[in-house]
Amino acid sequence: MKFDVGKALNAVDSIAVIGGIVFAVSQVLEIRKQTAIQADTLKQSQQIASADLVLKLRATLDNNKLAKLVADIQTHDHSYPLLSRSEGSKGGKWRDLDIEQYLSVFESIGYLVGDDLVISKMAFNEFSYDVEKTWCNADVQRVITDACKADKSTTRQTDPIYGQFENLARDYLTREGETCKDLDSQ
Repeated sequence: MKFDVGKALNAVDSIAVIGGIVFAVSQVLEIRKQTAIQADTLKQSQQIASADLVLKLRATLDNNKLAKLVADIQTHDHSYPLLSRSEGSKGGKWRDLDIEQYLSVFESIGYLVGDDLVISKMAFNEFSYDVEKTWCNADVQRVITDACKADKSTTRQTDPIYGQFENLARDYLTREGETCKDLDSQ
């Protein structure tokens, strides 16, 4: 039997090609694995950032000044007077500006939820009752109506003042299958 150098070189070439293919496939699989790990890490980072932001917004609502307003809204029915200018025998102790500052937190939450910068379920779990009770208060509705009337901006039709808050409130009430009167009895 005679050794054929050409056949041997062809065999070595074939083995090299097969080895190269196996190596390339292993590299692609490793890249996919690393990409999946990076995607999981990114998702976890986004969830942590979302939770952190939600907790910071919750802390804003729970600060001393706003906590008293929150208590007035949550412990009374929707007709409870918040504004010092409210009609009736007894007005509330809050100014329009106080309520507007409070609403601005919910407006921000609405933008964050709408742009998927916070996890919607997390925002719902943390803020739905606050948003719903606030939306239902008659004086809050007066403040919103007055602010909308005063708004002369060019975006008032496409992005009305407190529009994100309104979207959140309507969405949350619909999800819960509740009305403002239902909330009064809670």
